[in-house]
Parts: sequence; structure tokens; C-alpha cells
Amino acid sequence: MHKALLLILLLSSLAFARASAVITLEMPVGARQLGMGESGVALADDGNTLFYNPAGLAFGPLANEWELSRAGVNNNLPLHTAFAARNRRGFLTKNEMWAGTVNGMLHFDGHVWREDLTVPLEGNAKLRDVVRTFIGSESSLDSISGVVRNYNGVKTLSEEELLVEVKIPFSVMIKDTVTAMLYEMRTEKLWIGTTKGLFRFDGKGFKDFKSEFGVRRITAIANQGATLWIGTDNGLFAYRNGVFEQRGAVLPSQKITSVAWHEMRKELYVGVESAGIARLTPKQNDNEKDKWGIFTLQDGIMDLAPKAIAIDSSGHVWSVHKEGLSHFNLRRWEQVRFENNEVHGITVSGKGAIWIGTNKGVWSYLPEYATPSGRKSETEQNRGETEDTQGEWNHYHMGNGLSSNMVWCLLSLGDDLWLSTGAGVERYHAAQSQVAFFYEQLLPILNIPDLYHLYTGITWPLGDWGTWGLFVNYISFGETTVANEINPDQTSSFNSSEVVVGLSYGTKLSKNWGLGLNFKFFYSALSSGAALNEPDATTASYAIDIGVLGRNLFGVKDLRFGAVLANIGPNVYYVDKSNDDPIPLTWRFGFSYDLIKIPDHRLTLNVDYSKMVIYENSRGEAQPFYISAWKAWFYPETEDEDDKAIDTFVKSFQEGIVNIGTEYVYAGTVALRAGYLHDKVGKRQELDIGLGVMLSDMLQLDIASIQNVGNLEGVRDGQLRFAGLFRF
Repeated sequence: MHKALLLILLLSSLAFARASAVITLEMPVGARQLGMGESGVALADDGNTLFYNPAGLAFGPLANEWELSRAGVNNNLPLHTAFAARNRRGFLTKNEMWAGTVNGMLHFDGHVWREDLTVPLEGNAKLRDVVRTFIGSESSLDSISGVVRNYNGVKTLSEEELLVEVKIPFSVMIKDTVTAMLYEMRTEKLWIGTTKGLFRFDGKGFKDFKSEFGVRRITAIANQGATLWIGTDNGLFAYRNGVFEQRGAVLPSQKITSVAWHEMRKELYVGVESAGIARLTPKQNDNEKDKWGIFTLQDGIMDLAPKAIAIDSSGHVWSVHKEGLSHFNLRRWEQVRFENNEVHGITVSGKGAIWIGTNKGVWSYLPEYATPSGRKSETEQNRGETEDTQGEWNHYHMGNGLSSNMVWCLLSLGDDLWLSTGAGVERYHAAQSQVAFFYEQLLPILNIPDLYHLYTGITWPLGDWGTWGLFVNYISFGETTVANEINPDQTSSFNSSEVVVGLSYGTKLSKNWGLGLNFKFFYSALSSGAALNEPDATTASYAIDIGVLGRNLFGVKDLRFGAVLANIGPNVYYVDKSNDDPIPLTWRFGFSYDLIKIPDHRLTLNVDYSKMVIYENSRGEAQPFYISAWKAWFYPETEDEDDKAIDTFVKSFQEGIVNIGTEYVYAGTVALRAGYLHDKVGKRQELDIGLGVMLSDMLQLDIASIQNVGNLEGVRDGQLRFAGLFRF
């Protein structure tokens, strides 16, 4: 097919209101967005936002961000009392998290917090059967089954027979304040300590250890291989092979506040109320004895009331006290005091950062010895033989991200940080890099294999500075064969294509407003390398996009607004400099709102509007962007001399394109999408449908299709789009 016809069809498919060059600048990407009627200006939350609105790079999940994951106000005492997590990041796995509360426990599946476990009824299983498995015994089975029936809204036997799944609240087993939690990766079991005993959860049901262990207040849990160390308010215990054994009878106090296993040194560090920090080298067999030592004020610890103990990635020991930290560099203790702060909790990230929760926010400290240069220095010397006096401190509070300054307990999960604060459960989401890829065969009715569209984009978070992005948008127009007018047997062929390479950056202007920029460089070769003495039709230049994105608009949670002025740049020409064309300067506006956002279900509505704003003077010359950007609104191409102001407004609006789309996501795993595109001037009415599958925290696959509607002939009818998103 001749190249001119292809361009005409492509231009008509994009419905440019006025003549412009380099159509790739306006070729939309992403099967997710294209499955929602090509809307995405305000959604702007994945790797395709580089095209739709670079301001999306200012916010999570593309940028590091603090978020209130679960509201729950209790400023005087912690409402969420303990955390545990399963860190299983991979292609087909997801992280999980649990939180203990003052009256039970919660489970976070990566998307929503749940107070219950959903169990499908398989085979001939009944509600009573799954409840028996859940509670792990026949005791109180009838009464608990009644509670579960009420929880599921079941009132009659016939209603129970219609159940396909049963939701069982965790509260039927965990009713008291959770004081300690530990997820044991080796056995994939969750251990829960409460004020009235010890429990174990295997993902399907609980085991209650009251008969073996009694009713004890659990204060801390740590594991050493197959041994579980349990601190209580009346002794330290080791659990192994189903047997509990009390240890540490020689300690000056039996009130244990914390325990931490030191894998490098094969030692257990134990916080002992009113006595200090004990160190245990466990016996290897029954013929040996435990070796105990204890650190007191004379050894340099801050006080005799340690609250929590953590071991960092370099093997250093950190102990939390009311007024600060005691740090053991494996040679001696040193103190880190927090003036006018009360310290509550501590956690250590996999990268070596120490996070400290206080009543005035959270502090992060990256010791010098945890940096690459510091680790090298320690390796060259004896571990622990150098004092740590250097490091990087950061302080986060209500002024720069937190919803409450009162921070109780903390847990590091991968690169994220979870906190129990006075506002509820808060999360510091360390953004992952994302790679987006996209492919579509253009104009399927022509059946031309080498007429296609490719896109790939990658984002890199820059800490608190925002996020960078890089993308490539490419169209192949295929091969064209041209015959010599004088000698038809003499022909030549050439390939035509366009490529846009962009560098993006987004950063926050305030908590709810972000700014984004695209710097784009493009090359358009409509006929490059043609024979028969024809000049090449090529051009290259640049363009800039400026975008803003606002969240929680007008105080409405989850209402987002985006605006972009795209393709700011000079005119271009292909052959004759006197015959130049403008690039497609375009305004894009969008709103996005989560109509439903509850466990297992999220329904999002997007509405976008875009309009090309190329304004030409009386001599037919395209005006600069700062004139066209506003003047084209008042002088529509279809304007008549006798039009009134309202007519001009209506025609100007009709020269734009309206995109409406919805996305329904079930359980953060499957997404169903639908959208509608209306373009009156371009005579297009298209219905888009799409499907997305989130295989894991890392991989997402999407597909979308165009279906023409109405009586208009759609050159894109049946066009399929394929895309994926990879996070790392």
C-alpha cells in the first residue's frame, strides 16, 4: 500500500482537527488505559503514565510515599500492637502481613486489610467442617459455628446449603490484646502471643497452646532454626519438637521484655526488666549447660528497662530504652540519646537502615558500617573492632509525610516500612522500578504485518526527590514500493517509521499536588533511502510536556484531577523548509474516582477530554504554543462568521475527544475494563474492552480490544492491544 494512504488512515484514526506532523507523539499506549477508552490522565499510577501525565511520577506507587493504610485513632495507647510478615517476593508470589490489635488480629494480602479468613466449601464440606479446622478442636464448636453463621448472614439451613465460601472472623480465636507476632519462614506458620496465651496459625486454622503452656502473657517471640524462643512476664521458654522448656532460671528477674536471636554469633539477647540485657549461648546437648552473661549500667547500657532488641545486617545489637538506644558494636556498648523524645520501637531493614519509632515521629539511621564503603572497611578489619560514629539520619513526622507523630511499633518488609501510629497503620512505600511494554497491530482491516506500534517505558524512584522515567514510542509504517514513472519495471523500496524517545521527571509540589515534565526527542522518516532520485522525507526535533496531578480534590478522598499540555515544540518540515507543519500541541484533562473501594472490590471511573490546539493566523502560519494553547479554544476550525459565543464554545468543545472508562478489580488479582471513545469531528465512536491479570507483586499482563459502534466505519475495528508491567 502506498505510504500516503497509510498516513491518511492513521491520521483519520487519531482524528487530528488541524494538520500536524509526527503522529507518534499522540499515539496512546498501555492496554490497561486503552481498555478504558484511552483514558489515563488522572489515573496515572503505572509505567504508562509517562505518556498520559508525567505528574503521576510524583506519587506512589511510582514514587516513595507515606500512606495511611488503615485508619484507627488511639493517640494514648497503640491500637495496633504488633506486626509480622511473610516476605515472599517473586513472579507468582505476594508479600503478606499481619497486625495484632488490642482485641484481635488483622491480615493484609497486599491490597486490603481483612478481619477474617475466606474458606471455599469444596466437595461435601459444610460450614461446621471448616469451622472445626479453623479452631483446631471440638471445644465450643456449636457456639462458634453459630457466630460464623451470623457473620455470613446465614439464618436458615437452606441458606447455609447455598454457601460456596465461608468467612470466619479471626476474633473467634484471637480475642485478647496481641503482644507479639512472628512469621516463621521455615514452617510457614504464624505465631501469635497474647495477654492470655500462645497461638499458631498455619493459613487454614489455629492451634491453641493453653493446655501445654498455660495461660501466660507473652511478651516476645524469636526463632532459632527449629527452636522458638518465647518471652513471658514469668520466664523465658524454648519450644522445640512440641516440648516447652523453661530457660534462664539464673536470671535476676523472670520478667522478659524482649528477645532477639543473633544468627552470626549464635547467641540470644534477652531484655530483662529491672536487670538489663542478658546474653545466652545455648547448650548444644543435654550434657552441656547454657552460658549466660548480663549487661548492666556498668557495661554502658542506657538503663535497666530495655523495651525491644534488634540485630542489624552487620550483626550489631540495638536495644530500645525510653530515652534512646543502646548500641552494642560487639566490642562495647554506646548510647544514642533522643532529647525530648520517648522511644517506643525499632526495626531493621534488609539494607541495614535502623528505623526508630518515637512520640515525635520516626527516625531512620543508616550507619556508615552498613554502606558499601563501610562494609568493605569492616571486612578488612576485625568485625566490630571499629567504632561507629558516622551515618545518615532522617526524621519523618507530620510535617513531611506521617499522619501522626505518635509511632509505636514498626516492621520492615522488603523495602517498605510499616508503623503503628496514633492515626492507625501507616506505610512508607519504597517505590519499585517499573518496566512497561506494549504492542498493537495497527489497522487490522488492512492486514499489513509490518504496520505496528511498540512502546516501552521504565521508571526509577529517586527517594524523596521524586521519580525519573524513560520511554520509547515507535511506529512502523511498513515497506513501500515505488515504480519509476518513465520505466515502470524499475522500482525501489523503502521503510517508513517514527520514533519518540522521552525523558520524564515528576515531583511533589505539596502532599496532594504533583508536577511532571517530559522532554521528548523524535525522528520521523516517511521515505528514507528511497531510490529514483527522490529526496528523503525525514525530520527530527523535540517537544516538551507539562503536567499536574491533584489527589483528594475538594477534600474528597480518592478523587483525582490531571491536566497536561503536551507537545510544546517548534514546527517541522520534511523536504521543503518553506512548507513546515506544526506538531500536535494538545491539552489533556482528566478526572478519576474510586466509586467502590472495599476488601476484594475496587471500581474506578475515569473521564478524559483532549483537544488539539493548533492556531493559525490569517496567512495560515501556526502560532507559538503560548498563543495556540488558549486562542484555539476561541477560534474552532468549524466556526462560522455568524456563530454566537455559545455556538463557538460548543464547536470548540466538539473538536475534542471524550474518553470514558471504568476498571473493576477483584481481590487485587483480576481486572475487567470497559471504555468509550467519542470523537464527533473525526467521526469515531469506539467501545473498548480489556482484561488484566496481576500474577504477583512483580508481573501484570493486560489485553484490550476496539469494537466500532454506531453507523460509522471504524478502521480500527477489532484492533487488539497487548501489554505487560514488570516491577522490580
